[in-house]
Amino acid sequence: MSKERKLNSLVLVSAALVLFLILVSSTASASISEIRITNHGTASNPAIYGNNIVWQDSRNGNLDIYIYDLSTKKQTHTTNQADQMGPDIYGSKVVWTDGRNGGFDIYMQDLSTKKQNRLVASTDYACGSRIYGNKIVFAMWYVSSPDIYMYDLSTSRLKTVSTSGTADEPDIYGNIVVWRDMRNDGNSDIYMYDLSTSKEKRITTSRTAESPAIYGNKIVWQDNRKGNWDIYMYDLTTKKETQITTNSSDQILPAIYGSTIVWQDNRNGNWDIYAYDLVTHQQIHTTDKSDQQIPAIYSNKIVWTDYRNGNPDIYMGTISFLPVAAFTASPTTGKAPLTVTFTDKSTDAYSWYWNFGDKTTSTLQNPVHKYTKAGKYTVTMTVKNAAGSNTAKKTNYITVK
Repeated sequence: MSKERKLNSLVLVSAALVLFLILVSSTASASISEIRITNHGTASNPAIYGNNIVWQDSRNGNLDIYIYDLSTKKQTHTTNQADQMGPDIYGSKVVWTDGRNGGFDIYMQDLSTKKQNRLVASTDYACGSRIYGNKIVFAMWYVSSPDIYMYDLSTSRLKTVSTSGTADEPDIYGNIVVWRDMRNDGNSDIYMYDLSTSKEKRITTSRTAESPAIYGNKIVWQDNRKGNWDIYMYDLTTKKETQITTNSSDQILPAIYGSTIVWQDNRNGNWDIYAYDLVTHQQIHTTDKSDQQIPAIYSNKIVWTDYRNGNPDIYMGTISFLPVAAFTASPTTGKAPLTVTFTDKSTDAYSWYWNFGDKTTSTLQNPVHKYTKAGKYTVTMTVKNAAGSNTAKKTNYITVK
């Protein structure tokens, strides 16, 4: 326990130092730019992919699935009088749980063809559907014994992923399925299953882990092993676990995309949405005093359920972390004329300005520059995004003989 506290302190100090160095050489600040998507006070449980946001909405007296296109600003929805809920989206495909046949089945609509299909018929309750590529995972309940299943759109086949009878809350990325499982005396841990090898692996042993999400080789979840809910992450490549949050309040319902983790956090007396950059260790959050809940993320966009107007609506926030400038060059020494390839290694950068030290500049991300005269040249690069700018400088970096 003593070693763990020391490690956590070291991580926090390192993160604070990195952020301090970023702020010293940057302008403006990290931010979440918010817009309101719905105004009926009946919307919740959003998901996002590309320019499309989906959610469940009871404005018509039952739960429908709504779809909003950010590029066209057009909104469409299901029209069946039963309940449709728990949507997810990947590409042009939207999946959800649907009650039109008496039970709760898995349905899908292809936005490009506007065709709607029942994929899985359940005699009890199929829920929590998540989609990646042509694979859909969900929990199917048979008399209070849930297991995880996968439906392959390319083969129209259903595969059983878990057989414990205690599994729910699935997510999928590539061939990896993750879920919460209570097979260990009713206590919950995170498990994963590799569809390519048909092998299962237990990720946590804390017996207090819930709500997993996966992106790439990283799994995140909420865990109350220390008396409150914190966010944890497991790297499948390094096989290392990292505690992401250490606040004494509750942090729950994480989601992940790329190097950004988002979650629901009540450290400020209400639920806020927090975002954390794994590379730069920057952390930002919503600031409205009402509740913001159930975040989902795609690229630099977060969607959530928001209660600032008294009833639930969908909001979207665009994340702008402070950029961090970094670059390399090859070769860095040689005879004139010397052609050098510069490679951008920055994070969260959307524009670039290079000064090669010989009175020439470039705005390309990865420029190639020819030095024609002998000398030592100092190279600087300034990167920008909506949050501000940051400059990296390497003195006497290029030597031309």
